[in-house]
Parts: sequence; structure tokens; C-alpha cells
Amino acid sequence: MKALPDLIVEYEGNTTVLTATDTLTFGRDASCGLCLDSADLGVSRIAGRLSATGSGWAVTNLSRKRPLHIVDAAGFGVPLPVVSAGGVPSRRSVDGSPLTVLVVGEAWTYALILRLDSDDPTGSIEDPLDENRTRTQLPALTDRRREVLVAMTSGYLRPYPYYDPRPRTYQEIADMLGLPKSTVVKRIEQVRLDLVNAGVLGLEKELDARRTLCEWLLATRVLTPADLDWLTVRAAARDRASPST
Repeated sequence: MKALPDLIVEYEGNTTVLTATDTLTFGRDASCGLCLDSADLGVSRIAGRLSATGSGWAVTNLSRKRPLHIVDAAGFGVPLPVVSAGGVPSRRSVDGSPLTVLVVGEAWTYALILRLDSDDPTGSIEDPLDENRTRTQLPALTDRRREVLVAMTSGYLRPYPYYDPRPRTYQEIADMLGLPKSTVVKRIEQVRLDLVNAGVLGLEKELDARRTLCEWLLATRVLTPADLDWLTVRAAARDRASPST
């Protein structure tokens, strides 16, 4: 069996090396192995954990209110969603090197850089499966539904440091696509209901599901940065088809 590489954690110029038997928590509480900022109430007391899983290293979101954001070596960021009470905490394998964990607070966005101490840059790490993942539960998206979802998540799909982990408002989406706001709301709500009916947790009581939808769709790679190019091409085709005034 291949030995697990050490995990090197860099934060504000300091380095911590974790072996397979180590666990490191991070957040604002002084009890955390890595206290980010005890005065920043935008950071959860215990925001997350770095630990070995047997097959590799993983980042686990331990917050009940705030997602973590994971940026891969190519600059693509995805949220690590909050899981509803009673659910299994969401996690992401350290499946590349370097990987950056962003913890968004009120005062600052804190960045932990993770590197595998291995000759294999991928680490050959198995991606943990989530039985509630949307990839297998989301019905096929029509182009009309996909375009409003891509517009909604467009800030998330930009490479870091232009990554903006906030969903666009219904009106912003409508303006981007030249659609009535009511149409945008209806299409997003239809996707939410499809996921609820498929058993995805955390969406059933949402009055405004934009943020939660963004987190699920991106964390499961239903949407990727390539969809921004797709949306640009689609918009250009629509403009060419529209009669000139």
C-alpha cells in the first residue's frame, strides 16, 4: 500500500506539516489548531478540518452556517457547502497540489494553501463520494434553465483572484440575459424543486435558494468555467438572431 504523503499547510508565511496521524482544525476559536482571527465574527468558531481519510487527505466543512471555498491549481474555485442539521459534513479531497482553502470572514478572506509532499502532483487520491450529490440526481438541464444558472453563478466561475462567491440577484440575471425577472425566478425555482424531489437536502425550506443552489451545482461540477464560454456564445447567437432596430 502506498504511503500517504505529508500535507504541508501554509498560512500567512507560516508552515505546518501534517502526517497521516495528524488532524488540524481551523476557525476563529482559540481551541483550533489554526486560529484565523478570534475577533472576526464572520468566521465560524470551528470552520473546518484537515485530516487523513485512509486513501488521502480531505478538507471538511464543519460550519453550520458558512461554506468554505476551494480553489484548485488552475484557479477554479468551488464552494464546499454547509450541510443541514443531521447531515454528513461535506468534504473535498486534496486531489491536486496546490489547493487553496478560502475562509470568507467579515474583516478578511483567509487563505490556507495546501501542498502534498509527494513526487506525484495529483497525490493519486480518491475523490470521496456523497450519496446526496446532485450530479446523479439533477434531471437533464434544458438550455433555458442552464443559462439562468450559469448567469447566477458567473462570479463563482471566474478564476481566482477574480472569484466572487456571491450569487447574482434575480434582477442582475434578468438584465444579463434580457429576460423578465419573473421568468428567471420561475426557472431557478423549477431547478430547486427538481432537486428537492430528488432528495437533495438543504433546499426544501429555502425561500431564496440562490446561494445554496450555487454551492451544490459548483461543488458537484454540474457547472464549470466552460459554461461561461457557452453562455457568451449563446448570447452572441441570440443577438445575431434578433432583428436590428
